[in-house]
Amino acid sequence: MSDSSNIIEVIGADISLREIVLAWARSQRPCLSISNNRKAIVAWLKQLPAGCVIGMEATGRLHHLLADLAVGHGHIVYVLNPKHVASYAKGVGQRGKTDPLDAAVIARYVDRERDGLHPYVIPSALQRTLRDLISQRASVVRHATALKQSIQATGTGPNRALKRAHQAALKSLATLLTEINNELKRAIADNDELENKRAQLQRITGIGFINSAALTHRFDRTPFANSDAVVAAYGLDPRPKDSGNHLGKRRLTKQGNAEDRRLIYLAAQSASKTKLFNTIYRSLRARGLSTTEAIVILARKLLRIAFAIWTS
Repeated sequence: MSDSSNIIEVIGADISLREIVLAWARSQRPCLSISNNRKAIVAWLKQLPAGCVIGMEATGRLHHLLADLAVGHGHIVYVLNPKHVASYAKGVGQRGKTDPLDAAVIARYVDRERDGLHPYVIPSALQRTLRDLISQRASVVRHATALKQSIQATGTGPNRALKRAHQAALKSLATLLTEINNELKRAIADNDELENKRAQLQRITGIGFINSAALTHRFDRTPFANSDAVVAAYGLDPRPKDSGNHLGKRRLTKQGNAEDRRLIYLAAQSASKTKLFNTIYRSLRARGLSTTEAIVILARKLLRIAFAIWTS
């Protein structure tokens, strides 16, 4: 082993709303806790030697500040899938769950699995705007859907005032959704190159504006090596479960962003009803595949077409 002075510091960060717990993978230093705010993070980063490796889980928006500041200070950052970290913790025999234990597992995961990870890159202002708008839109859609289902399940009874209030709430959410869609259009339209690429994607059968915007954000943000990587990133790749002579049933990995996966699935549903794709859809169903399986295959096809258009 090389001299310890030449070893890069590998640090795991467990992030919550107010606190960041830090653990070191290659030293016996005790865990450190700092506040999750710019002043405390910058003060801590200034104490680190150059070129440290810092791992953290994707936690909605909570990890953005640390990730951006750490890269800005010259460190290498890895943002990890929480499901992967949880599985890794079980695999290495973690017997409890506390913030220091989680930080230590993250540090160990990054230290040993770093070769297979992709370093975090600070998003551009436009990428950040698109990410936030698409995330906001997904949240509004979820709440609107939940409210509609709740009203359908429970009803409003004879209370007309309650019924009007429900209708007003749904109308407000629809108005908010329209404003978010308009802001997405304005944001992309300000960049001629991205708008041209988005417009090309929207010409794909089944792809509407929202899907073209989501694909534009995803392709612009992530340099995918090939279409297989795109399908895997959307969690639409089948996961084998074989052992010996037993061939288990394939199931989707469902990794990555759930909203991106939902949108491309809806696009495939729409495409399956068109003249271009309906023949393919019916042939898949004739082979004994379920409706969902056939739609997923069409979704993968749409992703491959979109990636080919984006890169050619």
